[in-house]
Amino acid sequence: MYGRAINFTLLAPSLWSVVEAVAQPIETEELKRNLFKSSDNTGFIIEIFPSKQVAGSNLDVLKAMQSLKEQAMAKVSVLEGSR
Repeated sequence: MYGRAINFTLLAPSLWSVVEAVAQPIETEELKRNLFKSSDNTGFIIEIFPSKQVAGSNLDVLKAMQSLKEQAMAKVSVLEGSR
């Protein structure tokens, strides 16, 4: 089992619609994802994978959040680890 936690602070609360579009909750055998809202402009995304290899092939949400960071629209930190 392998997990990824993406913590973020958005520059503006109006960016929540972007985050909700890319980090929709999902539950399959390959991926479990949930989006949590901590306040108007902060939250975190939890993704659980069966292995590190599967996590490496599911980078869409991570890339989207990193893109917001590169555009100075959000502060983003990522934690990953295995059980």
